[in-house]
Amino acid sequence: MFRSLIVAVLVAVGVTLWWYPAATLVMVEPVAWGQLHEQQYAPRERASPFLSSAVIEQSRQSRPFLPMAEFIHDQLGGAMREVEAGDWSRDLPGPGGGRAWLTPERVPVTDPPRGWLHLALRDGEALDFYRLQWVDPLQRLGDIPPAQAHPFRGVPLLWVCMGIVLVVMLALPVRESPAQASNLARGMRAGLIMLGFFLPLTLAGLWLSQRSAPDTVYALIVIGGMLAVAGLITALIFGRQYAWLRRLMAGEGLLAHWQLEPGQWRDFLQRDMQRSRGEKLARLVMVAVMAVVVGLGFVLFAPDRGAGLVVAGVLVGMVMLLALVVLLLPLWTRRRLLRAVPEVWLGPEGVCIGNQAHHWSGLGSRLESARLRRGKQGLPARIELTYSGLRGVSSGRGVYVYRDQQNVVVPVPPGKEAEAERVIAGLRAGKGK
Repeated sequence: MFRSLIVAVLVAVGVTLWWYPAATLVMVEPVAWGQLHEQQYAPRERASPFLSSAVIEQSRQSRPFLPMAEFIHDQLGGAMREVEAGDWSRDLPGPGGGRAWLTPERVPVTDPPRGWLHLALRDGEALDFYRLQWVDPLQRLGDIPPAQAHPFRGVPLLWVCMGIVLVVMLALPVRESPAQASNLARGMRAGLIMLGFFLPLTLAGLWLSQRSAPDTVYALIVIGGMLAVAGLITALIFGRQYAWLRRLMAGEGLLAHWQLEPGQWRDFLQRDMQRSRGEKLARLVMVAVMAVVVGLGFVLFAPDRGAGLVVAGVLVGMVMLLALVVLLLPLWTRRRLLRAVPEVWLGPEGVCIGNQAHHWSGLGSRLESARLRRGKQGLPARIELTYSGLRGVSSGRGVYVYRDQQNVVVPVPPGKEAEAERVIAGLRAGKGK
C-alpha cells in the first residue's frame, strides 16, 4: 500500500541529495609574487614601439629597489601566514596553475577571514604563495566542479543502494485488493506522494534560507509548503474514507454485497456512462451560456475592445476544455471500471461499485434520498442514490458555502429486488437517525 510513498520519498530524497550543495568551500589560487615584483620595475611603456631601450632602462633605474619580501609586506600589510606543506596541500595547483577547491576541514586555518587569506607554503627550502577565500558554493556553482559543489554526488554506494531499492519497489509484484484498487486508495496515494515529494523540498528551502540564498528559495518554501500541507490534508481525508471502505469490505456495517454477471456489468457501465455524460452536458450548457453572455458583454461594452476580445477568447477556451473533459472523463471511468471486479458493496455510510467508491458520512456530507427503480422492458432493477457535500466558493466579498449533489446508480442483480428493498429501508432508517 505504501509502495507509492516509498518510491516518491526515494525520488524526492534522491533529487534533493543530487542538488544538495556543500556548506562552505575554500577557493585556493596561486599568487605569482615574483612576476608582480618584476612588473614594478618593468614600466608599461616597455611595450611601446616608440621608446628606446635606453629610456626604458632609465625608467627602471629611477625606481627604488625593494626586496621581494619587503614588497609583499607592503602589498599585504604583513597579513601573510607561513605554513608547512603536507597532505592537505597535495591537491593544490602549481605556481602557474588554476584554482582548487577544498573543504574547510582540509585547510590548516581555524579562523577564516572575511576576505582573502594569503599563505606562504614552505616545502623544504621552496616557497609557494597562495591566496584563499571561504565562499558559499551557491554563489559560485558555475565555477566549482559539480562533484565538489554537491558532495553527495561523489558517494557511489549511496546511489547504488537507492537505485536497488527503487528498482525493487517498482518491480515487486503487488496483488491489490478491491479496496486498494479503489478511487479512495488512489486519492490517498496521491496525497502521500505530494507530501513525500514536496516536504523534503520545503525542508531544503528552509535550510537554504539560513544562508545567502536567492529569492527563488523563499518561493520554494511557500509553494512547496502549501503543496505539502495540501498533500497531507488529501491523504488524511482519503485515508479516513479508505479505512471505512476496508471495514465495509470486511463485512462491518455491510447491508448488501452483490456480484454481477459480465454481460450485466458491461450493460450497466454503458448506461451509467451515458447518464453521467448527460448530467455533465447539462451543466456544461449552463456554463457555456454564462460564458457566452459574459464574453459578449466584454466584447460589446469593454472600453478596450482588444482586452474584451482576449477575455472572450479565454472564456471560449475554458468552455472547450470543459467540453473535452465531459466527453472523455465518462469514457475513461468506464474503461477503468471494466477492469474492476464486478461487485457491489453497500453500507449505511457509502457504496463501492467495482473500484469506484462514494462516501457520504464525512464532515458536511449526507445521504439525501434512496429509492429502488424496477427494470422495465427487460432492464434490470437499480438503486438510485443522491448524496450531497459542502462546497465553498471564494469571491471578493467572502466565501460562500453550498451543497453539491451527486447521483449514484447501483445495479441490482436479477432476483435481488427483495434484498434491495430491505437495503433501502436500512438506508432510510440510518438517514432518519
